[in-house]
Amino acid sequence: MKRELALRLLQTILPGLTDEGDASRLFRELQFLADYKYNKYEMYHPGRLFLENLYLWLQQFQEDERSDALSFVRKHLIFVSREEFQQLAQTLYNDRIRRRQLQVAAERAAIPPHRVTRIRDSAAFERTARASLYVGMSDGARLDFIRRHNLGINNEQVLPHYAVHPDKVGECLQALRTDVKDNDALFRCLFLVDDFCGSARTLLREVVIATVGPSWVPPAVPRSWAGRLRFKRETHEIEMAYGGALTASERADLLSLSDDSAYVAAVESLHERAQSGVTMLRGSLDKVASGPLVAALEPGAAVYFCPLLTTEYGLNRLTPLLPRLPGAFAATQILPGAVIDSRVQIVSPVTPIGALCERYYDEALGDGHTGNVKYGYDACGLPVVLHHNTPNNSLFLLWARRSTKVTPLFVRYERHGREGV
Repeated sequence: MKRELALRLLQTILPGLTDEGDASRLFRELQFLADYKYNKYEMYHPGRLFLENLYLWLQQFQEDERSDALSFVRKHLIFVSREEFQQLAQTLYNDRIRRRQLQVAAERAAIPPHRVTRIRDSAAFERTARASLYVGMSDGARLDFIRRHNLGINNEQVLPHYAVHPDKVGECLQALRTDVKDNDALFRCLFLVDDFCGSARTLLREVVIATVGPSWVPPAVPRSWAGRLRFKRETHEIEMAYGGALTASERADLLSLSDDSAYVAAVESLHERAQSGVTMLRGSLDKVASGPLVAALEPGAAVYFCPLLTTEYGLNRLTPLLPRLPGAFAATQILPGAVIDSRVQIVSPVTPIGALCERYYDEALGDGHTGNVKYGYDACGLPVVLHHNTPNNSLFLLWARRSTKVTPLFVRYERHGREGV
């Protein structure tokens, strides 16, 4: 679809655009937004970029709703481009990571923190910089960009993914010991770098777990429990997302799924543990804190979680859970490149776009992993699109899978084996 045709089609479906001057100004704005950012969305296909998708997206709404939908795109949509992520990576390294390395070195060398030049020129800082390990928490962490633009980082200081084999950790440790000429050297700083932190539930979440006998055959998880309940066949466990004590109706609902005695006992155990707040942590940070990286860290090593971009909502969820991690990870500090204010969240039908979310939501969008995503996963309600993908924490109208009745504005690729096309 050619650009001029896309603009003409938009004019046919937008109410009140009879004045040529108003239409011309609007289209110039949309064209600028498309050229400057939105056409660079990496899940678009050639020949069908932003303007074409905008036309199809607006077309699904009633005529009197299209102005509100377009206004949301023009005034509230947050699109983070590749160039902006690279700027965030530079900010994260130069303004956050280097500052923490200076602080660690100052403490080791007993140099006053205001003597920055003296700290930077010290042997303690050189050792701290070399004894820093950078680990990717996702494939968009931009560690390759940080490495290329900061040549002082050794290749053996960078691990592209946290699920790493112990042998690779051993290689990094041996390279460190060779470089610093110390056979007992360990890493004193660990920087866990992520691209985006929305709800932080993938990183760390509280769950309640009970074991069922191996002979029990778990049923399908009811839609009402999607995103909250998992039957883990390989470990014969029931895992429930913790959200406080179970209500009487929730307990009865779980018990109604099976009359197997082992299952009934497991549900009662879940109920008691939820009531007492006896929870466990799950998530990628928990895996790191109990994985092979632990053996490569000094006692009392400084651990930092470094998202290039995070939400205030995610920070508030993550912060009280970090002290429950084992060892040095209990003191993990969060170093964000930038934070999205919670005031941008849309989580109710009070706003026009919230009303559209209520009106057009398709129950088929939710699944056993996400649950209801009317306002995005975990009801984050974000108006956010990243250049390489759209977070499922964002409003479903932006990314809805096209296998449903909703047409998305930005096609989403889902990492859990599902594609948003």
